[in-house]
Amino acid sequence: MKKTVFISLLICASVILSCNSKKRSDEIKNYTYQEKTPTLNENLKGKLGDWVSEGTVCYGLVVIIDGKGKVVKGLPVKAKVISLKTDSIKMKALERVNLAEVKGCTKMGLAKGETWWETEGDLFKTEAEALAYLKEKGWAN
Repeated sequence: MKKTVFISLLICASVILSCNSKKRSDEIKNYTYQEKTPTLNENLKGKLGDWVSEGTVCYGLVVIIDGKGKVVKGLPVKAKVISLKTDSIKMKALERVNLAEVKGCTKMGLAKGETWWETEGDLFKTEAEALAYLKEKGWAN
Protein backbone atom coordinates (compact mmCIF):
# COMPACT_ATOMS: atom_id res chain seq x y z
CA MET A 1 0.00 0.00 0.00
CA LYS A 2 2.79 2.43 0.93
CA LYS A 3 4.64 1.59 -2.27
CA THR A 4 1.52 2.28 -4.36
CA VAL A 5 0.92 5.66 -2.68
CA PHE A 6 4.60 6.56 -3.11
CA ILE A 7 4.60 5.60 -6.79
CA SER A 8 1.36 7.53 -7.35
CA LEU A 9 2.86 10.63 -5.73
CA LEU A 10 6.00 10.23 -7.81
CA ILE A 11 3.99 10.00 -11.04
CA CYS A 12 1.90 13.07 -10.10
CA ALA A 13 5.04 15.05 -9.27
CA SER A 14 6.73 14.14 -12.55
CA VAL A 15 3.59 15.11 -14.54
CA ILE A 16 3.40 18.47 -12.76
CA LEU A 17 7.11 19.13 -13.23
CA SER A 18 7.00 18.22 -16.90
CA CYS A 19 4.14 20.70 -17.45
CA ASN A 20 6.17 23.42 -15.75
CA SER A 21 9.20 22.50 -17.82
CA LYS A 22 7.24 22.89 -21.07
CA LYS A 23 5.98 26.26 -19.92
CA ARG A 24 9.56 27.40 -19.17
CA SER A 25 10.76 26.10 -22.52
CA ASP A 26 8.06 28.11 -24.28
CA GLU A 27 9.04 31.22 -22.30
CA ILE A 28 12.68 30.82 -23.25
CA LYS A 29 11.88 30.07 -26.88
CA ASN A 30 9.60 33.09 -27.23
CA TYR A 31 11.77 35.51 -25.22
CA THR A 32 13.02 38.52 -27.12
CA TYR A 33 15.55 40.95 -25.71
CA GLN A 34 15.03 44.57 -26.53
CA GLU A 35 18.07 46.62 -25.68
CA LYS A 36 17.25 50.06 -24.39
CA THR A 37 19.60 52.72 -25.64
CA PRO A 38 20.09 55.18 -22.81
CA THR A 39 19.45 58.79 -23.73
CA LEU A 40 20.42 61.78 -21.65
CA ASN A 41 17.74 64.08 -20.28
CA GLU A 42 17.22 67.44 -21.98
CA ASN A 43 19.29 69.33 -19.38
CA LEU A 44 22.44 67.23 -19.91
CA LYS A 45 21.90 66.84 -23.65
CA GLY A 46 21.48 70.60 -24.03
CA LYS A 47 24.68 71.27 -22.11
CA LEU A 48 26.81 68.58 -23.81
CA GLY A 49 25.31 67.96 -27.23
CA ASP A 50 25.34 64.66 -29.10
CA TRP A 51 29.06 63.88 -28.93
CA VAL A 52 28.94 61.99 -25.61
CA SER A 53 28.48 58.22 -25.96
CA GLU A 54 29.81 55.09 -24.26
CA GLY A 55 33.54 54.73 -24.84
CA THR A 56 34.16 58.43 -25.54
CA VAL A 57 37.40 59.79 -24.10
CA CYS A 58 37.04 63.37 -22.91
CA TYR A 59 37.89 65.68 -20.00
CA GLY A 60 36.01 66.16 -16.76
CA LEU A 61 36.73 68.48 -13.84
CA VAL A 62 38.13 67.81 -10.39
CA VAL A 63 37.34 70.71 -8.07
CA ILE A 64 37.91 71.66 -4.45
CA ILE A 65 34.76 72.82 -2.68
CA ASP A 66 35.10 74.68 0.62
CA GLY A 67 32.90 74.21 3.67
CA LYS A 68 30.39 76.75 2.36
CA GLY A 69 29.87 74.83 -0.90
CA LYS A 70 31.89 77.30 -2.99
CA VAL A 71 34.33 75.98 -5.60
CA VAL A 72 37.87 77.12 -4.72
CA LYS A 73 39.83 75.74 -7.69
CA GLY A 74 39.91 72.86 -10.14
CA LEU A 75 41.86 70.87 -12.70
CA PRO A 76 40.85 68.89 -15.79
CA VAL A 77 41.05 65.09 -15.73
CA LYS A 78 41.20 62.82 -18.77
CA ALA A 79 38.35 60.34 -18.48
CA LYS A 80 36.32 57.78 -20.38
CA VAL A 81 32.53 57.48 -20.54
CA ILE A 82 31.63 54.06 -19.09
CA SER A 83 27.84 54.16 -19.23
CA LEU A 84 24.91 56.51 -19.58
CA LYS A 85 21.73 56.99 -17.58
CA THR A 86 19.07 59.58 -18.29
CA ASP A 87 20.27 61.83 -15.45
CA SER A 88 23.99 61.01 -15.18
CA ILE A 89 27.08 59.71 -16.94
CA LYS A 90 29.43 57.16 -15.36
CA MET A 91 33.03 58.27 -15.87
CA LYS A 92 36.38 56.56 -15.27
CA ALA A 93 39.56 58.57 -14.67
CA LEU A 94 42.36 57.74 -17.13
CA GLU A 95 44.95 59.71 -15.18
CA ARG A 96 45.70 60.76 -11.63
CA VAL A 97 44.91 64.34 -10.67
CA ASN A 98 46.03 65.78 -7.36
CA LEU A 99 45.01 69.25 -6.20
CA ALA A 100 47.04 71.20 -3.64
CA GLU A 101 46.24 70.49 -0.03
CA VAL A 102 43.52 72.67 1.47
CA LYS A 103 42.86 72.80 5.20
CA GLY A 104 39.76 70.80 6.13
CA CYS A 105 39.65 68.76 2.90
CA THR A 106 40.36 65.04 3.26
CA LYS A 107 40.47 64.12 -0.43
CA MET A 108 42.93 65.97 -2.62
CA GLY A 109 42.19 64.60 -6.07
CA LEU A 110 41.21 61.65 -8.19
CA ALA A 111 43.13 58.38 -8.70
CA LYS A 112 43.60 56.67 -12.06
CA GLY A 113 40.80 54.12 -12.54
CA GLU A 114 38.46 55.78 -10.05
CA THR A 115 34.86 56.20 -11.23
CA TRP A 116 32.17 58.77 -10.56
CA TRP A 117 28.71 59.72 -11.79
CA GLU A 118 28.77 63.04 -13.62
CA THR A 119 25.47 64.82 -13.02
CA GLU A 120 26.41 68.43 -13.79
CA GLY A 121 27.51 67.78 -17.37
CA ASP A 122 30.92 69.43 -16.97
CA LEU A 123 32.59 67.39 -19.73
CA PHE A 124 34.75 68.72 -22.52
CA LYS A 125 36.11 67.30 -25.78
CA THR A 126 39.62 68.68 -25.20
CA GLU A 127 41.81 69.66 -22.28
CA ALA A 128 42.04 73.19 -23.69
CA GLU A 129 38.23 73.55 -23.50
CA ALA A 130 38.25 72.33 -19.89
CA LEU A 131 41.03 74.77 -18.93
CA ALA A 132 39.21 77.64 -20.66
CA TYR A 133 36.05 76.83 -18.66
CA LEU A 134 38.03 76.77 -15.39
CA LYS A 135 39.61 80.15 -16.21
CA GLU A 136 36.21 81.61 -17.15
CA LYS A 137 34.78 80.56 -13.78
CA GLY A 138 37.88 81.77 -11.90
CA TRP A 139 38.74 78.25 -10.71
CA ALA A 140 42.05 77.82 -12.54
CA ASN A 141 45.40 77.95 -10.71
